[in-house]
Amino acid sequence: MKGLLLLALSTLVCWVSADIHCHSCYKIPLIGCVDRQSCHLEPNQQCMTTKVYLGKMWLYSNLRCGTPQEPCHAAFNQTNHKLGLTYNTTCCRTDNCNNPAPRPTPALALIFLTSLAGLGLWLLH
Repeated sequence: MKGLLLLALSTLVCWVSADIHCHSCYKIPLIGCVDRQSCHLEPNQQCMTTKVYLGKMWLYSNLRCGTPQEPCHAAFNQTNHKLGLTYNTTCCRTDNCNNPAPRPTPALALIFLTSLAGLGLWLLH
């Protein structure tokens, strides 16, 4: 009886863990996720989010599924001294746990780009 219960519980755990999805995209300031996709999490792996900073300024984030070839290893303040970049990686293992924030409205991006173009023209004048 214990063996049957253990088998049923193992099957349930495998069935639930096989259905975990992660988000996969490059998230850029004011634009949001570029090439947003969903990936299935492989057994014994985790969803990953790596945030990249230049000094204190956030440049982009890379959201993806961990794989056996590239498993998730949480890290805080990893630095590439040649480029001056800092990387923070977080790991999670629940369905859609690395969900990016909602996409910004297109109007906000248009206002930002128009303002940036105006500033550029003013600086060139």
